[in-house]
Amino acid sequence: MAFIQLSRYEAEEGDLPDACMCCGARATERKRRRFISHPFWVYVLLPFGYIPYVIVAAVLTEEVRCYTLFCPRHKNHWRKRTLIIWGAFAAMLALIAGGLAIVGSMTGHISKSVQDSLFGMICVASPLLVVCWLSSIPIMQVTAIHPADVRERGLILKRISPAFADAVREHRANNRNEERPEEAYIRDNRVRRSPPRYGDLE
Repeated sequence: MAFIQLSRYEAEEGDLPDACMCCGARATERKRRRFISHPFWVYVLLPFGYIPYVIVAAVLTEEVRCYTLFCPRHKNHWRKRTLIIWGAFAAMLALIAGGLAIVGSMTGHISKSVQDSLFGMICVASPLLVVCWLSSIPIMQVTAIHPADVRERGLILKRISPAFADAVREHRANNRNEERPEEAYIRDNRVRRSPPRYGDLE
């Protein structure tokens, strides 16, 4: 996978070629998406609790809006990952609750010591499952298209198709000899000079 550096204008106004960010095919889906970006090491705080992670992430988070382009095959690029995360969460809860229910239903069929051992195993395994689930969240996000190094003048978009990166460079080259929209905007909105005063006339 590749990456491309975009200006704020390109990202927020959608001055991008009609190419899929995942494969480079012709894009049919163009939507503006709000990206949240913070240093990757912040995810290390997740196993230690959700509250510390939220506090540190809120302080270090940068927000940027960027147009995204996808073909019909990849239009659910982020939705699939969201479904996997919440599906894994539901499966984890079902596994823990199911294990407790099964062991509880064995009362009278197994010895008390065996039942206590099974309950103990579930109590030990449950936090491990939660840690594994929390660890899967940053993995899902990092393996998807995501921004990095968000600044006032632009951002870097990672995990994109090399074909999309080439299309962006070609799009810029085609516009190089033409007045770019942002340049026209600056020209039309610049502060006009005030007329000269009589004392300034020669």
